Amino acid sequence: MTNKKRKARPWWRKPRTLRRLAILVFSLFLVGGGAWYVLTAGAGPPPRFIQDPAPAFTLPTTGGGSVASADHLGKHPLLLYFNEGMG
Repeated sequence: MTNKKRKARPWWRKPRTLRRLAILVFSLFLVGGGAWYVLTAGAGPPPRFIQDPAPAFTLPTTGGGSVASADHLGKHPLLLYFNEGMG
């Protein structure tokens, strides 16, 4: 009868460690894939209405005058703000 000693397996070759490592890799894959999906869900070309030019309009000012959109065309961005709670 031979009395051979088995070599101790390294930690990465033990079945329990391999299971844990596989679960960790799979979990990271799922989390990374989910994060990628969430972060790239809005990526793509902008909606068509953003690319269309605004129609020409004229609005009254509080001082009694008026402001036309054509006066500001190409100079700087124009922001329209509507407060629904005021009216």
